[in-house]
Amino acid sequence: FGTEEVAKLQKHLALLRQEYVKMQQKLADTERRCAVLAAQTSSQGSPGPAAADTFISRLLEIVASLYKQEQYRYST
Repeated sequence: FGTEEVAKLQKHLALLRQEYVKMQQKLADTERRCAVLAAQTSSQGSPGPAAADTFISRLLEIVASLYKQEQYRYST
């Protein structure tokens, strides 16, 4: 390979890495939004088998149950 060819390949590899990072970030964002939607669905009374087992849905249930307790309510 010539110097020019190597530089081209390095530039292409750098672009591919950037695209890979972008795709990983989009995947993480999509998974987060999916978990939030699943938690919202289960908290609205129609839990699916997968939605009831998500971390966020369990966390929302815990927060909701704590909020119902007088000692954990925020009072102004």
